[in-house]
Amino acid sequence: MKIRKITAAFSAAALLTAALPLTAQAIETKNYDNISFDSWQAAYHVVLSDFFGSEEFDFTDKDITSGSRFELYDIDHDRVPELFVSQNGGRSGRCVVYSFYNNKLSQPVVLGTYGNAFADPNAHYLVNYDRHMGEVSLTYFKLEKGVFTREISFNDNSELKEMGETNIVYMIDGKEVSETKYIQEKEKYDHMELIAHGRKTQLDALDTEKDNVIYSYFLDHYTAIGASTNQKDLSLTIADSIGDVPVTEIEQNAFKGSENLVSVTIGKNIRDVKNSAFENCTDLKTVKFTGDPGRIGPRAFAGCTSLEAFTGMDSSNIYKTYKIVDGVIYRTDMGDLAVYPSGKKNTFFSIPNGIQAIEPNAFTGNAYIENIVCPEWVNTICEGAFAECPALKEVSVYNGEARIMNEKTECTVCNSYDPKVPLNTYKGVIMAYMDSTAYKWADNRALRIVLLTGSYIKETGDVTRDSKIDAVDASHILAEYSRTSTNKEPEMDFAQRRAGDIDKNGTVDAVDASKVLSYYAFISSNKNNNELTIEQFLSMAQ
Repeated sequence: MKIRKITAAFSAAALLTAALPLTAQAIETKNYDNISFDSWQAAYHVVLSDFFGSEEFDFTDKDITSGSRFELYDIDHDRVPELFVSQNGGRSGRCVVYSFYNNKLSQPVVLGTYGNAFADPNAHYLVNYDRHMGEVSLTYFKLEKGVFTREISFNDNSELKEMGETNIVYMIDGKEVSETKYIQEKEKYDHMELIAHGRKTQLDALDTEKDNVIYSYFLDHYTAIGASTNQKDLSLTIADSIGDVPVTEIEQNAFKGSENLVSVTIGKNIRDVKNSAFENCTDLKTVKFTGDPGRIGPRAFAGCTSLEAFTGMDSSNIYKTYKIVDGVIYRTDMGDLAVYPSGKKNTFFSIPNGIQAIEPNAFTGNAYIENIVCPEWVNTICEGAFAECPALKEVSVYNGEARIMNEKTECTVCNSYDPKVPLNTYKGVIMAYMDSTAYKWADNRALRIVLLTGSYIKETGDVTRDSKIDAVDASHILAEYSRTSTNKEPEMDFAQRRAGDIDKNGTVDAVDASKVLSYYAFISSNKNNNELTIEQFLSMAQ
């Protein structure tokens, strides 16, 4: 068995020892059995918060021996590290070890001397190791699925032979055994290379302040949790990192309602702007992204009525999740509209070509928008997408089977609030096709409905509305192209034009007709593929 020296920062004694029996001077630990955590970072943050508040631990003490420390190390190599919390570097110093599995914290193991616990880099064992005055003690704990199980312990005083001691004792699991049996059993574990863990990181506090922003430590990252000042006309920069630890999150409600905040620059390492992070910051005029966050939560910028446009989004960022077009945040693939600025003063907005979903609370809190058009390519209107838009008068939904979410709380579309119910209400118009999902949604809520002309088309390519796609549809598409290409008035209605625009480039032309004919020819010669849609066929052909 090898005991590796880790760093010269340990005392000489700490390099040689690591444990006292578990029965000695137990540390009081908190029970987290009934708590479910979203991540190991959140779980260990709670654990550290409790230890930072304990009188038995002093993390502000920078002395290498007397100060408390902590460390992360992945004992079982499952990509989720264990947390080692070291009381101090003296012989009486204990080390408390936690594991995290399936959103739960393990029961901790309290062990060690000189504040260290040991582990082998190639085995799933936590080891209590102590050598003192000729006596050696080893206890092995196997870690599996977040549970530490005591496997075996060895104790002997054989090093006293050199001092002339004749009463040499060998013990396994507290029972005296022969030297031969002791050696045979211990050899099964002697191949392990034990490395000390527990005393790597010193931190005065879990929360720190930098440039008027408070950050909280979550072991592998910092989270911005709020402003440290109420000064007027406040401009903030969310840092890229604190020391060498990246700032990757802006906490839920972190700056919510900060009416003094006028400008925010968001650091390049931010990957999550959480729900309502800047909600109702009514004086916020400028939001610049220096990177590209992996997620922007619902209502993150809702009610920021002075914010007319977002800027930034570095396309070189590894997440490449979002892009900004005309001040509006979209998914990079232009599949979703994510955030429409609450201060954007346009009264009319048509969802751009190809956008399939309006994300939760995308328009929430915009004070100016009056008319929103959702063309046929919009198939999902998420929870609260058009909520709390006081000027909203009309929402048109051209996709007859569009999914409108949040049916229970009735605030996906609303422009006022009725305290008597209490419910968000909508006093404007829903424009939809008869018997479409939007029609049924509005009818169930007794909203005012204005019918769109014609009827919705269920299948792309079926411009004749006869529930099949064939040469007749291709002929109609060519006829429409002939009219529009010679500057004549189109004859197709909105739904027909959307159904005839096969390649979704905003026009109905000969290319679309060719695609319909190719699809019709394939279906006609492959009767077993009658259920294949034109979209699926074109995807196969690519």
